[in-house]
Amino acid sequence: MRDAAGIGSRLVFGVDLGGTKVRAALADADGAVRAELVEPADVRVPGALAVQVRRILGELCSRAGVADPRDVRAAGFALPVTIHPVTGAIGSFHNVAGLGGADPRGELATALGIPVAIGNDADLAALAEGRHGAAIGERDYVVVAIGTGIGMGIVSGGLLVRGYRGRAGEIGYLPLGADPTEAESLRAGAFERAAAGPALRRRIDAAVAADPATALRPGATLDVVAEAASAGDETARRVLAEESRLIAEGIAAVAAVLDPAVVVLSGGVGAVPALLEPVRAALARLVADPPEIRTGRLGERGPLVGAIDLAQGLLDLAPGAWDMPLGPSDPG
Repeated sequence: MRDAAGIGSRLVFGVDLGGTKVRAALADADGAVRAELVEPADVRVPGALAVQVRRILGELCSRAGVADPRDVRAAGFALPVTIHPVTGAIGSFHNVAGLGGADPRGELATALGIPVAIGNDADLAALAEGRHGAAIGERDYVVVAIGTGIGMGIVSGGLLVRGYRGRAGEIGYLPLGADPTEAESLRAGAFERAAAGPALRRRIDAAVAADPATALRPGATLDVVAEAASAGDETARRVLAEESRLIAEGIAAVAAVLDPAVVVLSGGVGAVPALLEPVRAALARLVADPPEIRTGRLGERGPLVGAIDLAQGLLDLAPGAWDMPLGPSDPG
């Protein structure tokens, strides 16, 4: 698609690379989404995700009717990794096994042939909720993202807080819910091991196996658990209460340190609406004056929306400037 001057349309590619899924979109320079898809992440071999992302970009261009791939000028990626705010060095890489090495930005830029910026997925979700979602107008809030893993984006005084090494908000490592001294806790975090999606699925399946009378079935989602709990299923109520208690304990720790006005629950688990009231009730038993708890308006799309915003920031950079470590610094 070309304008009268022969200059290509300014399109951007946004991608949320999670531990199990890839969510991607092609958007105009103003953020309007032209095409979007979700598919399982290819983690069979190192480097597979970069190949998958290149294919997805072609598929989205086809769906959006973009005849010339050169119209896509930049890409933003939300990754479950820590990013050093000065050097751009990557850490906490265990949830993205399908990327090949220690330089995912370089790997993805090489695969796509366009400028690429990367950001921590929880940070980008926090910025997106502040710009477009449940935290519009707030200056002191956190977004707690609970899905395959657990992370948190922090906005304080209107600015994104990344920490000295880019590790601020890595609440999966809170010493809650599991033995924090075990080797697996040192790798993935005790709180993440106890409260993230994989642990929740194991608890649901164990509860089903222990109660033949429950209406739940193995593999039930949290939505199904909540529906069964509302219908009076005691096993479902216990599962929902346990997950809510764990999340509330994490929020109580966050509130004691950061004192946010608002906590936004995000991610595939966190954004399930049925969690909101149980988490509020559990938190009220732990904190005398708890922060306001909200469900994220962007749901699982928070990191993707943030990745699109990140890509937009590359459009006007001079050639070569995108080789610098990039990252968002404020929600405005």
